[in-house]
Amino acid sequence: MAATRTQGITVDTDGNFTINKEYRGVRLFFRLGKLSQDQAEQRLATEIDRVDCELERKAHARPHFAHCAARYLDEARDKRSFDVIALHVRLLISHLGGLEVKQIHDATLKPFVADRLAAGVGATTINRSLEVVRTILNRAARAYRDDDGRPWLEGCRR
Repeated sequence: MAATRTQGITVDTDGNFTINKEYRGVRLFFRLGKLSQDQAEQRLATEIDRVDCELERKAHARPHFAHCAARYLDEARDKRSFDVIALHVRLLISHLGGLEVKQIHDATLKPFVADRLAAGVGATTINRSLEVVRTILNRAARAYRDDDGRPWLEGCRR
């Protein structure tokens, strides 16, 4: 394959263009076929913009309760009570899974408690579910860190 004027774009003997480039740790590989040099460069620029947007989005992403719960379940695999923990997490995910960790508080837990009471579940069982929430949030505040070393859940500021 012959190189072109743009690094990462090559053309074979039949005139088919290929993008093969690593950009910010992401491999970009596309077989473009018979295009012009300008069209291949435009496609490469589009893909670079897409990677930039994705990396920017990930850099500012805040973890959701579902992410923390999944990590907690992964760490709790060896516990004797894993099946019970997994059951409570499954129930909690349906109510809290889409919330950012910092959005979980007593008011966001009230619908969960109300639904469980309406289902005829006892207070002790509900308290066990709430203990799982506390454990997950404590780990998010104390142990789970992002790439920059900041905790997933920042402490309350008064």
